[in-house]
This record gives sequence, structure tokens and C-alpha cells, in this order.
Amino acid sequence: MVKISRKANNGSGCRRHQYIQWIVRATLASLFVAYSFREIRIIINQSDPNLAPKMMPPKPQIPVPHEVSYQTPLAYGTKDLKDRTGALVAQAIGEGFRHIVTCGHHQKHNESGVGFGWTTSGLDRHEIFLQTCFVPFGSTEEFQRQPSDPMFREDWGLETIEDQVHLSVSTSLKNLQTTYIDALIFHNFRAKRWDDNEMMRAWRVFEQYVDNGTIKYLGMTSVHDPEWFDQFYDSVRIPPITVQNRFHSNRQYDVNMQEVFGKRKIQVQRFWLLNGSSGMGRNNKEMADAKNVTPAQLMLGFVMSGSETCLVGTTSLQHMKEDIEISKCYPSLFFGGGDNYDADRQTYAQKLGMKQARPLTDLSIVGDTSRSCQSMQE
Repeated sequence: MVKISRKANNGSGCRRHQYIQWIVRATLASLFVAYSFREIRIIINQSDPNLAPKMMPPKPQIPVPHEVSYQTPLAYGTKDLKDRTGALVAQAIGEGFRHIVTCGHHQKHNESGVGFGWTTSGLDRHEIFLQTCFVPFGSTEEFQRQPSDPMFREDWGLETIEDQVHLSVSTSLKNLQTTYIDALIFHNFRAKRWDDNEMMRAWRVFEQYVDNGTIKYLGMTSVHDPEWFDQFYDSVRIPPITVQNRFHSNRQYDVNMQEVFGKRKIQVQRFWLLNGSSGMGRNNKEMADAKNVTPAQLMLGFVMSGSETCLVGTTSLQHMKEDIEISKCYPSLFFGGGDNYDADRQTYAQKLGMKQARPLTDLSIVGDTSRSCQSMQE
């Protein structure tokens, strides 16, 4: 039997204990010296301010960036751009467009192309206003499935319209490569308003996304019944701030909607401006020549002068430049001095076939009339 020397074992244990005590004492001594030096330095600094260490200046407050308003006079629409969407959106942004209008789950829009376009433009997210739309999945005329959508039966879509909204918003965020959407629009097919009950249910989900910051503003398309819109506006918790309507003689250019839109301070977005009944503004060519702009430019300027947004989807670089130019100088085209400041607008409206242009009662919205338009006529 091997005997273990208790004496040797005890000696080893004592040495280990002494070593630990030494480490503790050394640590305490270092802390004491450091604390004492700190106190001495404070005393010296108090007696001689010149020896005090310089304080780091506070970090400058970073200002909140100015975001693009939904009340822009001009927006770039992406309908029918197909595979060219990304390149054209990037080009439009490069020319000065900041409000981009697209649509999710829509046969004629390439939403993911918009995401590619703005992210390659070189601008930060807050410098772009991204607007998309929700298409009810039962809209056989315009709804189109996305590759990322879960499998579901084509004849009934997702079970509820609430589910459809959730999927649509989630898909739009991915397609647009963003964490929030500036404006979400409920899409009605032309003049066929969607079922009122389903629209209201979808709108309540819209409001939830506004509450959590995923969506900032809400709107809808193709609204032509002033009484219905007035009632809808009062029945929702978060009302629409924009309505997207065609600018066409078939609807008398929405003259019947002017009162309710004005009362509710709706920012109206106009599409089908140049290729519809306006005929590229040719009825007012004489006025355009006198003002040294093209008939198409004058047409856009007329709509902008009513504080409405023009949706254009040109693929021409030259036309992009012309549109941007007119968005900056349109006040000088229609607003003169004295009592006749609105005379040219009313004359233009009559030749266009409108009963009356939306009267302006607040001249503060007119903008700078001193900037004259640069001629871009060929």
C-alpha cells in the first residue's frame, strides 16, 4: 500500500493559498493607487484649470432628413414598363423624379423592378417616395400572382381579404427592398369600385400597418361618386389622403368631385393625361406657343396648377427632362398679377372641354411664379 505524505500535501496547499493571497493584495494595491492618483488629479485640476483635460465636444445633433411629400406635382408611374422598369426608374430618378408609383400583384406593373431601380439610383431611402397598391386577389382583370406567393387555388385565392392584404404588403416590402411604404393605394379596376364591405375590411388592416409605421399614407383609385367618398372618409379611422383618377372627358375631368376633394384636402393624382382625350394638349397649342413650351408641357402644367399630381410613365429621356422642367416652372405659365391671375387656367379649361377648372382660393399653394420655363420645343 502506497502512503501519501500528508506533510508534503499540506505544504503544497499552503503555497497555493499564499499565492492567491498575494494576487488579491496586489490587485487591491493597484486599485488604491489608481484611485489615489485620480483624487490627486482632480485636486490639481480644480486648483489650476489649465491642467484640466479638455472635454470632448458633444456630438452634433443629426437633423431629421426632409422626406419627400406626397403633394408632389409630378410622379413617375411604372405601368407597362415591364423588364425595363428598373433601368427606367433609375433614369427617372437621375433626372429628378422623386415620387415613384407602382403596384403590387398587378399584371401591368413590375414592382421588383422599382426596388432595383431606386436602390441603384444612389439616393437614400428618405429621398424617394415609394407608392404601391393593393389589388384584391379576386380581381380577374388585373391581379397577378407573384413567384414568392404561397400555393393556393386559383379560383378562390387566399381565404380572406385580410390575409390578402398581409401577403400583399409583405411581398411589396420585399420587392421594393424597403422597411416601409410611403403610400398604399386600394386599387379599383377602372370605374368598378370593389365590394364596399370587403374594402372596409381591407382598410382596417391598412390602418394597422399605419399604426405600426410600415405604411405612412393611404389612398384609393377610381373614385367618381362624391357622396360615397364623403361617407367612406367619415367612416374610417385613418382616411385616405390621395385619390388616383383618370383625367378624361368621359368623366368630365372629375368636375363633380372637385368640391369633396377640396373639402377633404385630397391630393389628386392624375393618370392618362396625354394619351387620353386631351390629345397631348393640342387644343391649346396656340397658348403653348405663346408661352414657349410644348402643348404636352402646358397640359401637365395646367393639371399641376390645380395642386394635383401628374403621373407620367414616359420612356423618353427628353420627355423626362421636359416633365421635370415643367414641374419647377409651371406657376409662371398660369398665374399672372392683378385680378386676372386665374384667367389663363379658365381659358385652358374651356378649350379642353372642362366646365370649370378647380378654382384656387389659396394663392399660397401656387409657388414661385418668377421662374420662367426654359423652351424645349423641337
